[in-house]
Amino acid sequence: MIEKITKYKKYIIFITIMLVLAILFMNIKYLLPKKYEELPEVKLRDIKSNKSFAIMVQNGDSYEEYTTEDNTWPGSDYVFKEAKCTDNNGAMVDDAITFADGKATLTADQTVYCTLYFDEKPDPTKDLRAKDPSGNLSTDLQGGMYRYQGTDNVPNWICFGTRDADTCKSDPDGIDKYMYRIIGITEEGQMYLLKETYLKEGSGTSFTWNDKYYTSGEYAYTCDDKVCPEWNTSLLFKRINGTSNGTTKGTGTSSNKADTDIFVDSTQYEYLKSGDSNSGSSASEWYNLIANHEWMYGDTKNTTSSVIYNGKNMYDIETGQTETTHYVGTDGSNEQQTYTWSQKVSAKISLMYLHDVAYAYANCSSDECSSRGNPGSATNVKNSWIHFQKDGYNSSPTYEWLSTRLGIDSSSYADVRARYVHSSGDLGNSNGLYGPYGVRPVFYLESSAKIASGDGTKSDPFILSF
Repeated sequence: MIEKITKYKKYIIFITIMLVLAILFMNIKYLLPKKYEELPEVKLRDIKSNKSFAIMVQNGDSYEEYTTEDNTWPGSDYVFKEAKCTDNNGAMVDDAITFADGKATLTADQTVYCTLYFDEKPDPTKDLRAKDPSGNLSTDLQGGMYRYQGTDNVPNWICFGTRDADTCKSDPDGIDKYMYRIIGITEEGQMYLLKETYLKEGSGTSFTWNDKYYTSGEYAYTCDDKVCPEWNTSLLFKRINGTSNGTTKGTGTSSNKADTDIFVDSTQYEYLKSGDSNSGSSASEWYNLIANHEWMYGDTKNTTSSVIYNGKNMYDIETGQTETTHYVGTDGSNEQQTYTWSQKVSAKISLMYLHDVAYAYANCSSDECSSRGNPGSATNVKNSWIHFQKDGYNSSPTYEWLSTRLGIDSSSYADVRARYVHSSGDLGNSNGLYGPYGVRPVFYLESSAKIASGDGTKSDPFILSF
């Protein structure tokens, strides 16, 4: 008998080895792999059928198991929260899975049983939509954010600089000083604010875009001297950001080219103090609530007849996604070149873009709203909530500056032309020295700023908490 067993010993060992290998082969596909590809493409059927891997998604205040027919990961409505893993003995295994850049990676060197938790993606528009019965806030991203669109009764009034609604809505002093409108809100939850009324300096409400005059005299210059200002070097940009002191005054037809600050660090809007490290003074809480932003700046086409300037086309141009052309000749040669917006300046304060104005009227998002090369017909822009005379506060001057340049003045090739909004709704352009025109600053709030109270109407404006 012993001899018979010995005779077949090698066959027994071979069969035993093959059985072990077969068992391993049958179960190896259920082991959690070391790496996953992009989450939307990962198939979890094999893993989940072995119950070694589960997904829980948030549903209100609790979590429920997530299953789909093809066993893919939760979609863009969810964000990964955490993974809880145990070993074969039920002991917790810390940091068994890491999540980064949309990929899940197993870092444990043992078999683990994991439950991955996904939270509902926060909706930055939730509070605003709850106070928007007519649906004026767009449901899709338009020009990089969800935007308020419409004509009358748009619920986007908000107080900035005070937490007291009565102070804010007192007419005219409170409204002039504290009342703003929400242009929109980004996916990250940053509200984009526009001042409701023109800036004031004393009794004045008019300012030039630029500070130098090109015809003659001590301050005459040409753009080929590399001093023809773009938005980031214009006097108006400096004056609203509190950095204009010491700027050389210009000469020319306009008398309002002073080098004083008119918004940040001004006497009129004392709640916006930037602080001074030399004197030890600190910035105000309202100034700190304004986020630094990378503002694009550049030119639009000198001749616009071949471009349909609706909201989307202007957004594509003003964010560097579409090329345009502009004059570069300084000797009357009418030279043109292809031009793409690629320049940025980091600052807290700016003025509206052309696309901000166009998008505020819902139909201006499409080709239907273009007229004679302008980003929206004059009538549509004038009827929009964003027009400076819509609520009757800004009757004079009859023009409002935007941050967008048209380009170099084609009549002299020695100064810039900047875009404006006219009382008629026309979106034109003028020499940067002319006007002077009205100014309404825009800025982004930090995402920590939330709505505390109010319904967004003029009589009950939003009050911020932060």
